[in-house]
Amino acid sequence: MGTSSKKNRRIAKLPSGELVAYDQLEYRVEILPPPDELERYEKIYPGTGKLILDSYVAQVNHRMELEKTVVFGDSKRASIGQRISACLAFLCIILGGLLTYFNKDVAGLSLIIGSIGTLLTAFYGGAILRKLERTRKDK
Repeated sequence: MGTSSKKNRRIAKLPSGELVAYDQLEYRVEILPPPDELERYEKIYPGTGKLILDSYVAQVNHRMELEKTVVFGDSKRASIGQRISACLAFLCIILGGLLTYFNKDVAGLSLIIGSIGTLLTAFYGGAILRKLERTRKDK
C-alpha cells in the first residue's frame, strides 16, 4: 500500500494587503499511485509503470494463494477433527454397550448417553455458531 504526503508552504495576499503564510498538506493512502504520478515515473524511467503494475498483480496473486492455503488448511483440520471425534464417540457407545452386556448397566448407559449427548451438543452448537456468524456478517 502506498502512502505519500506533500507539504507546500504558500503565501497569500489578503484584500487588506497583508501577507499570510500557510501550509498546504496533501496525504493519500492508496495501493497504486494515481495515473498522473505513474506517467511522471514513465518519463523519468521508461517501463516503471509496467513494473509497478506487474508487482501489484504478483502481490495480489500471492495474497490469494495464501488465503486459499489458509482456508484449505482450516477446512482439512476441521474435517480430520470431526472424523476423530466421531470415531471416539462410536467407540464409547460400543464400549457402553459392552459394559451393559456384562451387567454394568449404570456405567454402560452413562457412557452411551454421555457420548450421544456430546455428539448432539457439538452438532447443534456448531450450527448455532454458524448461524450467529452469518447474521453478524449480514449486519
